[in-house]
Amino acid sequence: MIDWKNKFVVVTGAGSGIGRAMAVALVASGARVLACDIVEPALLSLADELGDAVQTHVCDMADPLAIEALGAAAVEQFGTIDAVFANAGVIANGPLIKASVAEFDWVFGVNVRGAWATMSTFARIMLQQDSGGRICVTASEHALGLQHAGAGIYTASKHAVLGLADVLRAELPPNIGISVFCPGLVATDLGNAPRPDGVAVPGERQRALGKAVQSQGMPASLAAQAALDGTARGDFLIVTHANALAAAQRRAAEIEAAFAAQAPASGDVARYDVNRIVSEILAAQKGS
Repeated sequence: MIDWKNKFVVVTGAGSGIGRAMAVALVASGARVLACDIVEPALLSLADELGDAVQTHVCDMADPLAIEALGAAAVEQFGTIDAVFANAGVIANGPLIKASVAEFDWVFGVNVRGAWATMSTFARIMLQQDSGGRICVTASEHALGLQHAGAGIYTASKHAVLGLADVLRAELPPNIGISVFCPGLVATDLGNAPRPDGVAVPGERQRALGKAVQSQGMPASLAAQAALDGTARGDFLIVTHANALAAAQRRAAEIEAAFAAQAPASGDVARYDVNRIVSEILAAQKGS
């Protein structure tokens, strides 16, 4: 169990919503925080609120080179990085078949490329530390199954985040822990993130609907605390909303039914197991 007191922590997407609440909770627990966001005024407001316990860094989370610079700045500032919360994310709503290439590139650029670059950058830093560290990446209930239609690109991006994190925990040593934060509806301003050129701003009616829906969500402070507590415990999956389980159960039931009907287990189950095949090939190469 991690005690956040005197720990050095990086939080991305810290200018608003869950990320801001994470920074507030970490500082309240005695941590020092490097807060990152693309919106500088929001970071300055956070620093004014929290004082010297917070340093700020403006970063475009869709740019891997900028994230490498963030990692270097964190090491220069803190020396040791105890944890990183890769929380930055954006959403584009609307029917999937009407989505634009610009929307796809924006959402996947921040949510997937940004998550991968953040996790890999700080994993490399933590590999050089005897203490290791912890990485928590924010996915969503959408990573666990289809929660609702109308956010297809976002849903796909969060499935990808869970996949990246699952592979990363298999590739890294035990002293670098991986957590995937999968909150449900949280009262944030997610839908109003700054959009790059070419990505259409939602119309007034859509913005009003999104704001009304978001306002019904869990307080960001409660969601952020769940992420901190789960990361401190070493949980891989961190969940917050009981209603999200139904989508995961539907997905699991559909998978099990498909295998039962189309590829039932037999006495030769391991024949095509890639792990077994690779292991045998490597053993044969070593012995030759």
